[in-house]
Amino acid sequence: NEANIMSKIVHPNLIQAYAVIVVDCTAYIIMPLMLYGDLSKIIAFKFSKGIHDENVLATIMKYCLNAINCLNDNNWFHRDVKASNILLDKDGSCRLGDYGVSTIIKEEGKCNNTYVGSLCWMAPEIALNLEYNYKIDIWSLGITAIEIANGKAPYKDLSPTQFLEEAQSPRIPTLKEDNWKFSDEFKNFVKSCLVKDPNLRPSAKELLENHKKFLDKAKNKEYIVEKVLKGCLNLHEIFPKMLNEKEQYFVKSENIDNNLDKMAKRTSGEIDDELGVDEKISDGTDENKPRFLGALQRKLNKNNR
Repeated sequence: NEANIMSKIVHPNLIQAYAVIVVDCTAYIIMPLMLYGDLSKIIAFKFSKGIHDENVLATIMKYCLNAINCLNDNNWFHRDVKASNILLDKDGSCRLGDYGVSTIIKEEGKCNNTYVGSLCWMAPEIALNLEYNYKIDIWSLGITAIEIANGKAPYKDLSPTQFLEEAQSPRIPTLKEDNWKFSDEFKNFVKSCLVKDPNLRPSAKELLENHKKFLDKAKNKEYIVEKVLKGCLNLHEIFPKMLNEKEQYFVKSENIDNNLDKMAKRTSGEIDDELGVDEKISDGTDENKPRFLGALQRKLNKNNR
């Protein structure tokens, strides 16, 4: 499912695959490097009490709604929306990733009943083992909005039994406002996401249309860089010793996408030498792939042997 979605659906707020390489029974998904990783780590590092800037909140929520709406338009839904699956790059771009439990929308009038997802963000209809549809992503987005604004998900400290009790009760999670007051526009947005009856819960498209007063606060990517990413460590700074010299070749460029483009234009021999691949491209089997992907696939084959 993950490889299928990543290779077929193109949207600026969704992670897309450059290629999927299968070696034996293992699939390697080549995807963009989102240099600042997932939002939950940034919150833990810099915003332990949550992000209170509603321009930031509106920007992230708008990006996520656009991503969810695109999935829905292509007959998919995510089933695991949360801050740790929202990825940020150095230019402030924000993409929804990790489609490992995503699934296709069934025919109109039919619902899914598979028990999947992360407990704290799970819609009540999944927790109670009821049939559900794409509206579960909206519930998860509402929980994610609270997670981002308050620093942690509202059900984070509950046991599974307590969580099920909350799912059965008429109570809904709310924003904490200990030392900070959120606007009515943001609170109404969260409240709209967290309607327990999925038949009354709005779709992503309806939220985009009906909550413009909040979502119009959204800023550009540069604002995210200044207000969220500034002062945070990126993956180059966190993991330099975890990569060997060959792996560092792919990520040491200032612009990973440009680096990949440049590699794709190089000769097969140059790339083989840089990757440490002894066998050169000579059989023509890689002519439909960028050159570096052909070299990488043989590198993986060699390592597996």
